[in-house]
Amino acid sequence: MDQNLAHQRVLYERLAVAINGHSVSSQQSLFPINLQLSSADAVLLSELLPELQLLGYQVESFGKDSFIIQGVPADVLKGNEKNAIEQLLDEYKHFNSDVKLSKREMLIRSVAKQQAVKAGMTLEEKEMKALITELFNCAQSNITPDGKPTYIEFKKEYLEKLFSGMR
Repeated sequence: MDQNLAHQRVLYERLAVAINGHSVSSQQSLFPINLQLSSADAVLLSELLPELQLLGYQVESFGKDSFIIQGVPADVLKGNEKNAIEQLLDEYKHFNSDVKLSKREMLIRSVAKQQAVKAGMTLEEKEMKALITELFNCAQSNITPDGKPTYIEFKKEYLEKLFSGMR
């Protein structure tokens, strides 16, 4: 199992429900954070604000190319709010090259990819078990939204056949 890809699938399905009206709770910032963007990124973020609010981001315009981050989803590490939004915009621009995807689909995929645990990050046993349980509760657990496998399954018969040739 690839923990990053598995977590992307779990987050994707959770966010797909959220963006259709069951919004994600937001963690309020004690001290709002100022975010300065390029003009192009500022326009993009402005367009995405309504959907981002459904996904737990509380961001407000604060003048030319400037925004105030009031809150973010609980999955975003404290102190990483600016970086999370900048990475989200980069992921969104990456998906934007695929004209077949709707704006909401690109946004959900971008947020899922940005918030997923990273490959190589050490998880505790409890976290691993929770991820496996959540993955297999997904409607489509075996692939990510963009078609990458979340896990590979080897049947007992296949393994026996594979190793029987080594005797």
